Amino acid sequence: MRAHGSTVPAFMSTAPASRSATDAGDARGFGASASSSNAMDKFSTATIASGVFDALAARILSARDENRAVDVPDDVLEALAWTWGESAVRKALETLQSGRVRRVTAARSGRAMYVVASGDGAQGEKRAYLCFPTHFCSCRSFFWECVNRGETVGCKHQLAARLASVLGAHRDATVDDALLGNMMMKYFEGDAAM
Repeated sequence: MRAHGSTVPAFMSTAPASRSATDAGDARGFGASASSSNAMDKFSTATIASGVFDALAARILSARDENRAVDVPDDVLEALAWTWGESAVRKALETLQSGRVRRVTAARSGRAMYVVASGDGAQGEKRAYLCFPTHFCSCRSFFWECVNRGETVGCKHQLAARLASVLGAHRDATVDDALLGNMMMKYFEGDAAM
């Protein structure tokens, strides 16, 4: 679905959305419904989000095999907006397009984590967040909205890391296994500046 007279998907246009914020929340299963149904809705939404990424990965692999340009189709963007929210998708795409996603891989073990830089803090401060795309992010939004309140599937940093991993749109760094462990420990000790 495109915005009228535009080549941009409708959710990325500046026009007001056709649904209110509460309708969008309820459609994703995070509205003010009973808590027992919320647990099932959240599980369903997480399953849908994984399916969207699987479908996107299949499209990208097919395009690469056929030497075609790789893009993210509008239907995938709309599905992402439905599961993650329009604002999170917009911010994740901006993060991705500005090259602020880095995959750090341990040389010997092959373990990997993502470092996602964010420049939208108070007074324009920049921070880097440790991110495992499907399980964890060191940002406050992840802890508050995902873990504590259970309102979202993940944060914008996780979405940016997942998109980067599927699209291959991240910078790579390979480090010693001990250094990767030390980098992770810095985040858990509260020293996230790298």
